[in-house]
Amino acid sequence: GRWLAGGGPVAGLLPVLSAQLVGAARWLARLLYRGLLLHCWLLLVLYLGFKFAERQYAIAVLPAQIETDGVVLISGESGLREGCGVAVLRMSANLRQRLTSHGLGALEQARQARGHADEAYYSYAAWQPTPVLDSASEVSLGLGCADADEALMLRINRAQGSPGAFYSRKDEGLLLVIPAEGLIVLGYFG
Repeated sequence: GRWLAGGGPVAGLLPVLSAQLVGAARWLARLLYRGLLLHCWLLLVLYLGFKFAERQYAIAVLPAQIETDGVVLISGESGLREGCGVAVLRMSANLRQRLTSHGLGALEQARQARGHADEAYYSYAAWQPTPVLDSASEVSLGLGCADADEALMLRINRAQGSPGAFYSRKDEGLLLVIPAEGLIVLGYFG
């Protein structure tokens, strides 16, 4: 007790130790903060990379004649081998104009996915005008797996059940082109 009360050597060490502890705590806090920032940036980069790859894949599955002008929604669920979902893309002005001018004839050559030229799985059947006769189409089933808002789902379902749009089937998928809405919808289930 004499050393502490009298201001001996221990009392002189307390401010030095206290300053060193505060400095060490600040250094550790900065290190943890930087680690957290690095972790957040890494997650962001991985997420953006995934979204870019997802967009590129959705476009690669479309025939080259189906020109897009942006993404509205890509959403779905997948398991180990199977999945369901939908890709909703904006239609380019050029494609919309061709469909207005030539109707179904504008899609005659749109039969093979641009990114899978030699794969039968990615070939599309002959194009047909809507309505889609199957009420449980891949688009409807895919929308059920997607996080689409009700208004978008209603627009798409109305278009596939009414005249004025065009569709083509592929293995486990249906491609719907809706000129009035300016939308391209690829639904998949399986």
